[in-house]
Amino acid sequence: MLSLTAPAILAILFAQVEVLASDQAAMSYCSYAFKKQYICKITGSHLAKSPKWSDDAENPPLAAKKAIDLATKMKDSLVKDGKQYKWELDSLELRQTPFSRWLWVAKYQARFQGMSTGIPHELDIVVMMDGTVIKPEVLDVNDEPDKTPNSN
Repeated sequence: MLSLTAPAILAILFAQVEVLASDQAAMSYCSYAFKKQYICKITGSHLAKSPKWSDDAENPPLAAKKAIDLATKMKDSLVKDGKQYKWELDSLELRQTPFSRWLWVAKYQARFQGMSTGIPHELDIVVMMDGTVIKPEVLDVNDEPDKTPNSN
């Protein structure tokens, strides 16, 4: 059995408080679609502002339906349906963070109208329990192989 000393416990608590007071990314969720990477970065500030889900509460602070509505608005601002595919909600996941907070992850998938092969195109949207929707950072993904010559 692992036992921690009082200074070790205090160090862990102070580290968590430091993370929760920070605007640096404490965790992130990544998804990929149509040569773009979507990165939702959750900061310590996001976590600190988000209410805890108390042990005696039957439901989380933010209802699933509200999380879907908020995530769908963000999804609609980022991606649009194409001629060959439609963006559809694939799942809504409840995730616990290492900082005793919960959040929703809405997973959308571009569903092709007909046959499709390969890796699915997905978009994850994170919704905090206070209703904050994390706007993903969008990066272009270069799918060409590295053309840097070998140095011998």
